[in-house]
Amino acid sequence: MDLFLDILTRVTLPIIALAALGYCCQPWLKLDIGTLTRLQVNIVMPAFLIHSLSAGKQPLDIVWLVATLGVVQFMILVAIGWSIVRIMRLRPTLGPIMGLGAAYANVGFFGIPVTQLAFGSDYLLHQSVLTATVTILVCTVGVWLLSPEAGGFTRKLRSAFESPLIPSVAAGLALRYFDVELPPIASQPLQLLGSIFTPLAIYTLGAQISAAGALRLEPLPQALILFLKLAIAPVLAFFLCKAMNVPPDVTQVMMVAAATPVGVLVTIFAAELKAEPEFISTATVVTTALSPLTVTAWIIAARLW
Repeated sequence: MDLFLDILTRVTLPIIALAALGYCCQPWLKLDIGTLTRLQVNIVMPAFLIHSLSAGKQPLDIVWLVATLGVVQFMILVAIGWSIVRIMRLRPTLGPIMGLGAAYANVGFFGIPVTQLAFGSDYLLHQSVLTATVTILVCTVGVWLLSPEAGGFTRKLRSAFESPLIPSVAAGLALRYFDVELPPIASQPLQLLGSIFTPLAIYTLGAQISAAGALRLEPLPQALILFLKLAIAPVLAFFLCKAMNVPPDVTQVMMVAAATPVGVLVTIFAAELKAEPEFISTATVVTTALSPLTVTAWIIAARLW
């Protein structure tokens, strides 16, 4: 119990408190969510990724293993979610969004701060690679699943690679691989910008949820996506890590990453494509609200396993 309370108060509750601040202040401040997101994605997150990846101490040979794990886990969870909708004979439009909601964890805005607080900055390399991997998958496979008749797969793939996220990961890894030390005129601004990533990301998450729009309370579908996201996903991550001989410490990070709430990016695409936006917004809010208990429990479980 002492360990549970320690992790709850030291790791997850501070994150939820800052997200709650964004959620509560958004109706009053009415900040432009698009501007906040663009600032985060195009300026702050690239600086954070370059600095954290280039300064990391974990071996680089784990990078491809983490990326492969992210792809395999994503595809399996999408298939499971879609199959459950068909087996339970729910409305067909829930199929792709159920799968994507279970597969796409908030590994960026939520997972990176949790990793930093729970496991230390050395493991940000793994979380950053996982963030890049699942973002590409959501921007390509995810968008295609939500609107297959609209096509645009190639365009979305190109957009994913044109965003600063992928070049930032590549630049950080290259600096690390070649052991290049940036001069202070470059390294200091990157470090200063990167230092605001965690608080800005969490605040933006709360503001995004507040601005997501109407919610739809459907007991059975919501219970299913909660079970998939908060129970099945981390268990699947554990067994995949064991099957792929992932080191125990990295297995812990991957399990906790899989247990993080539904990613807001899915909510954004669902709203744009009119693909069950109320349902997935509700799932995002509920999984985020439950995360102090669920993520804390999975941090403990990962350490015990």
